[in-house]
Amino acid sequence: MGLASLCTFISALASCVFAAYPSQPEGITTTQIEGKPGVSISFKKTTICETRSKAYAGYVHLPSTLLNDDEGEATAYNASIFFWYFEARNDPSHAQTAIYLAGGPGISSMTAATQSGGPCIVLPDANSTESNPWAWNEFVNMLYIDQPVGTGFSYDSLINGTRNLLFTGAEDGDTFDITPTETGNGTQGIEDPTNLLGTFSSQSTLRTVNTTANAARTLWEFGQAWFSSFPGYKTADKRISILGNSYAGYYVPYSAAYFQEQNVKIQAGELQAQVLPINTIGWTNGCTDMLYQAEWYPDMAYNNTYDLQVLPDEAYAAAKDAWNTEGGCRDQILACREAGNTFDSAMYGNNDAVNQICKAASYYCAVNIILGPFAAYTNRSAFDLSHFDPDPSPPYYSAGFFNQGWVQKDLGVPLNFTRRSFAVSSAFLPTADAFRVEGLKNIEYLLSQGVKVSMVYGDRDYRCPWDGGEKLSLAANWSSSTAFRSAGYADIKIGDCGQAGGVVRQHGGLSFSRVFQAGHDVAFSQPRTAFEIFKRSILGFDVARGKRQTDDQYSTTGPRDSWHIRETLPEPPAFECNIYAVPESCTAEQYLALQDGSAVVEYGIVIRPKAVMAESRNDLS
Repeated sequence: MGLASLCTFISALASCVFAAYPSQPEGITTTQIEGKPGVSISFKKTTICETRSKAYAGYVHLPSTLLNDDEGEATAYNASIFFWYFEARNDPSHAQTAIYLAGGPGISSMTAATQSGGPCIVLPDANSTESNPWAWNEFVNMLYIDQPVGTGFSYDSLINGTRNLLFTGAEDGDTFDITPTETGNGTQGIEDPTNLLGTFSSQSTLRTVNTTANAARTLWEFGQAWFSSFPGYKTADKRISILGNSYAGYYVPYSAAYFQEQNVKIQAGELQAQVLPINTIGWTNGCTDMLYQAEWYPDMAYNNTYDLQVLPDEAYAAAKDAWNTEGGCRDQILACREAGNTFDSAMYGNNDAVNQICKAASYYCAVNIILGPFAAYTNRSAFDLSHFDPDPSPPYYSAGFFNQGWVQKDLGVPLNFTRRSFAVSSAFLPTADAFRVEGLKNIEYLLSQGVKVSMVYGDRDYRCPWDGGEKLSLAANWSSSTAFRSAGYADIKIGDCGQAGGVVRQHGGLSFSRVFQAGHDVAFSQPRTAFEIFKRSILGFDVARGKRQTDDQYSTTGPRDSWHIRETLPEPPAFECNIYAVPESCTAEQYLALQDGSAVVEYGIVIRPKAVMAESRNDLS
């Protein structure tokens, strides 16, 4: 039975996910930025998701002339960068502001706004929400930004096209899930539920950024416009924090360091711009500096705190050897960075010789250490060791929600939602950005400037595992590095009963938190713990209890490591195939059923054929 036979007149609107060309945005206010030719802000007040505070959605429009100056780009393009701003639920006129950046590269920050620490949570019908009691805008004004351009609702130029929901990737790097079309009838035909008509960003890899450094430069221009001229930004406390997840482990410290460097130039009279004072940076399960994190992936798959061994002894030894051997992963990363610092020190990503050296390093490290051994020996999810692939959790309901016409109308957007931009992620691949970024240097610089750094890692994640994050924190050299390394782990007390949500090592402005029973997305797995950690960090209190203002004299006390704290993996969640995330959430049988039209879909979820839970493959413990 196909989808068409399932959807009757009565149930069609409730059970089928539709896509359509968005209606013309209404109720938009546009502000031109004084002294910034071609820069403007367009926005409107929103009514969805958050009911306890004011919220605004809109765009900062940046002209190609400004971006070309910043990025050294040969291809000129304008950028319309989408934001969703939520005032704090408590005293917004005196609250700090936090920017949120999702990872990927190419993942929309709107997913976090409606799932992981945001004001609301999208429900399984992909058509409604409930309030989140652990929303981060409880205590700060939250500014969610879709970046780089091409991600989420951000765009360079608009095209009409068709999105193939069955797209899983292309070897040529130039073919993506969205194909431009010249005409369309305005809505998706029910008889072809996996090809959605809509309006999208251009899909050109030359019309977005290709490195973390270029993303930081664009974000600075966004910030100059937004913080100086957005009418809804009214707080008296101008301190800014930058938070994120996953690949934002690169974005966040790099962007914050760039902001701070610009601030220093402004204060020295070398740059005419507005100071954007950075207070705190933080991320959950971030990949930040592969020179210090890549080595520890095999250990997470071999000897972790859940007593789960997925690599056999010989595979573990080979992966460790691939790091240490002459010409191995470590040596290749160093060669990549030496070439980059010599011939592309600003990380524009436009030097082919540097890119080739770094691509070789990324390929070798990924195949021999990071991804290859894990994928060869287990069908467990890299994002949560308690899950199996295809991994249904966190769910993908927000992708359907943001493609609802009434949601797009409330947000005032002129295009359909792209949860994951293949074009953006493909733009980053040729530069091997993930191996070039020297994230530790950014952390050290920010600590020297008095910026607080909060590193938060769920201990069930393999994608950016906590053991490598811990090693990164210990490698930081700054005025209090000796005191930080000497600090012990203390329980992170949560709730009236003082339950331990994890453990933290902290001295002064640097904290490293291991969160128990959390995967790659800590704010989804353990929402209250994530809420408390970032609240305490941003407001300047100790992460362990939230009772004491931190200073250079404060250190946690306790054991020097936390490996003695062992836990048991929970049962995996049931499979759930979402048509907006087919590569990530659907089995091969479900993929084929969608392809031949035999799948039965309700609310964007494949209910037949039903996926059968897999047995763990090659678990050795």
